[in-house]
Amino acid sequence: MQSLSSDLDVWERAWATYDEATYRTALSYIRPQDVVLDIGAGDLRFARQAAGIARHVYAIEMQPKLLTHQPPRPQNLTVICADARHLIWPNTITAGVLLMRHCTQVKPYASRLRALGCRRLITNARWGMDVELMALDQRIDWQQVEIGWYACLCGQTGFVAGPPEKVSEKVTWQVAEVENCPDCSNVR
Repeated sequence: MQSLSSDLDVWERAWATYDEATYRTALSYIRPQDVVLDIGAGDLRFARQAAGIARHVYAIEMQPKLLTHQPPRPQNLTVICADARHLIWPNTITAGVLLMRHCTQVKPYASRLRALGCRRLITNARWGMDVELMALDQRIDWQQVEIGWYACLCGQTGFVAGPPEKVSEKVTWQVAEVENCPDCSNVR
């Protein structure tokens, strides 16, 4: 039987976003004046690159094994070994980063960032694919979408069906940023 530690290694290799294309896209959303919160920072590969751009980076990783045997850190990189869900975050965050396409808990992270006054979340967790810049500003209520794709603050995505005559190229490609979708009550 494998130990929990080796199970985590297998899991990390299978799901972590360690490809440079993902990092390049995520880094393109970071500004020099940003204070970044990297949630689930893994081996700090992304956090180190972000520290080369941002004013400061807080990297939170709950697996201490991933933080061992690290080269010296940049001055503007603070590493915290803890569970981000149970940690008090700095109130100076301007951009959150959640590069975990397997994460199903976007809502609590987005809500906490929003409560701190942060207005941007860089993530691949909502669609489970490419990196996006998720605005954390106020959104329209899900019930206002007549037809088309929506992406909710809670992390859920979907399509509101409507009469076929209303389907257009715009409806096919436009995504409405919403709150209070039917899945919101099912998401922690």
